Amino acid sequence: MTVMKALLRFPGERKIMLADCPIPSLKPHSVLVRTSATVISPGTEFNQVKQTTASLMAKAWQRPDLVALTLKSLRSDGARQTFDRVQNRLGRPLPMGYCGAGVVHAVADGIADLACEQRVAIGGMDYANHAEWNVVPKNFACPVPDEVSDQKAAFTTLYALALHALRQGGTGIGDQIAVLGAGLIGQLVAQTALAAGARTSVIEPNLIRRKTAKTIGATGTYHAAQDAPGDQFDTVYICAPAQGNHTLIDDAARLCRDRGTIVCVGDVAPHGTRDILYVKEIDLRQVRSYGPGRYDPAYEEAGQDYPEGHVRWTVNRYMKAALDLMADGRLDPLPLITHDIMFDAIADHFTRGADADDLATVVHFAHSEIVQDNENDFRLTPSSGSLPCNEPARDRSVSLGLIGTGNYLGGSLLPLLRKHTRIDVLACASQSGLSALAAARKFRAAKPCSDVTDIMDNFEINSVIIATRHDSHATLADAALTAGKHVWLEKPIAITHDDLERLRARTANQKSVFMIGHNRRYAAMSQKLRKLLPGDAKQFHYRVRFKPLSLDHWLNRPDQGGRAIGEISHFIDLMTYLSGAKISDIACNWRDRKRGDSIWRVLFSDGSVGEVSYLHTTRNEPKEILEIAAQDFGATLHDWRRLQVNGKVVMRNWRARGKGQKNAINAFVTAVENGLPGPDTPSLNDEINLMERILAAANT
Repeated sequence: MTVMKALLRFPGERKIMLADCPIPSLKPHSVLVRTSATVISPGTEFNQVKQTTASLMAKAWQRPDLVALTLKSLRSDGARQTFDRVQNRLGRPLPMGYCGAGVVHAVADGIADLACEQRVAIGGMDYANHAEWNVVPKNFACPVPDEVSDQKAAFTTLYALALHALRQGGTGIGDQIAVLGAGLIGQLVAQTALAAGARTSVIEPNLIRRKTAKTIGATGTYHAAQDAPGDQFDTVYICAPAQGNHTLIDDAARLCRDRGTIVCVGDVAPHGTRDILYVKEIDLRQVRSYGPGRYDPAYEEAGQDYPEGHVRWTVNRYMKAALDLMADGRLDPLPLITHDIMFDAIADHFTRGADADDLATVVHFAHSEIVQDNENDFRLTPSSGSLPCNEPARDRSVSLGLIGTGNYLGGSLLPLLRKHTRIDVLACASQSGLSALAAARKFRAAKPCSDVTDIMDNFEINSVIIATRHDSHATLADAALTAGKHVWLEKPIAITHDDLERLRARTANQKSVFMIGHNRRYAAMSQKLRKLLPGDAKQFHYRVRFKPLSLDHWLNRPDQGGRAIGEISHFIDLMTYLSGAKISDIACNWRDRKRGDSIWRVLFSDGSVGEVSYLHTTRNEPKEILEIAAQDFGATLHDWRRLQVNGKVVMRNWRARGKGQKNAINAFVTAVENGLPGPDTPSLNDEINLMERILAAANT
């Protein structure tokens, strides 16, 4: 496994640091880039540092939406689970940076316009990080002309933002524009407008920044909006942050001519006086990052482009235009650079804090050889709350590798694994390596990695938990079984018939323990209910309500199977466990397949009948209610809080909803120790048959 240095924020520890972490693994539709230079944007990034180092109370004040979610979780899931989820979120390191340049080291299949050893400009928050290596979507990487240095190319994304702002404002030759705020973004907007042939005035209280604007060609500079002439500008670009009560929009409206345009480039709350905007019929516009394509998963992650005839300017086309303008000498970021630093000094640069006169800081990366870690290096100091480093090694039967350390594993399973006395977590893997780093810091001997082969090829690891996105489940499970690992695989087992057949080929000579994370069958309420159920045929009605996600959320995407396919096996598996019978048929009635809304009917071999009503809701309703009826018998399991049988409450969960994860982990550990699954754990063949029926019903 190879490692790199990256500048990371640790919100839970209220610090930023240059840390060792895995080089991210190459994703589809992406390139792996060895970074040459990045640019620090003082406004955006120093604000991130301020948020990171703020107290928990200040963080709560900054994000009331997250506070509301936390309070809701407290009510529904209890203090312990809520605390674990908050700790998981705060403990996850966050990258910094969003513009840079480098050299392509690896290219995903199917990318024809980028090649290894090619110089590229890269962009995008979470993509173009202050890190020695970055995995960047192909639409956020552009070849750099020979005339443009790495130092200049690192500004490409920022110029793309400025070009998109001018496009939003409709600025062209001969227009008169004003730029409110001459920080780095304001200077770039002004310079780009001048290149477009516009007469440009800059309004900025800082004298040094006004002088810089004059140097790059501004036709007028003013200390305040009140000093500038009113009623004459075609477009006013607000490039200063303005939250709460502010007058920037009113100031901009005074500067505009009749039917002029105001473009909010910075983080500007849209507060203006209606009368001022109305009288001049002002057009108020926003700038969404670097242009069309940003925040669209199809463009960013899937590599899809928009037809040029329908969307002339996209993120990638803006980046190419910026590079061409720099190659021609019409755009030049060099006058805007106030600091040049080496990458190993970047943490100190942020620690010193922002200077009011600062504009751009360019970070240069030394080109060293790739370092392959060995048995002794890349050992992390555990974070607060982790197992102490001097803890004596214990003889534990399950040596575990975690694959896919996202929200579910990190918030629900990881706290249970940390406490388990028969489990040693030795490695954690994620594509970016960052969530793996966060997970690994919680264990005594765990290493983070971004390549699953580091886990598959590790003979010390005898078991894996796979909790990645759904389309990778079957492939990773097959690889783990091939490597002789015991497998806990989160649902669904697969999302295609081909993947199921691949796993079915494993059933003939399977020796490893295989278990799907259908934890509900292991819950204390489920086990008690099964003991109380009569032996004759039963009627199940399972009412499941879920909060809607945006249609472009990965859970809703067809290539991930869709939300219902990802979750429905949970509920059918529980009914199967409680019935004690085999499934004879499954039928599905789709209400809204894109969202997952559906009604599922299940027939069992003993005559029992089940129905799962899986529908989204915007109301505050219980997520799960299971009602069971039989001869002289009735039971209701109310959202894993209360079990009622024949009108009497026989079990309660006061602190949290007990859905069986702890008991499921115990069952997996026992199965690994004994070399075979317990009586309540379905076989691999049973799980394949269940999913095969689900997929057949979904597509009928």
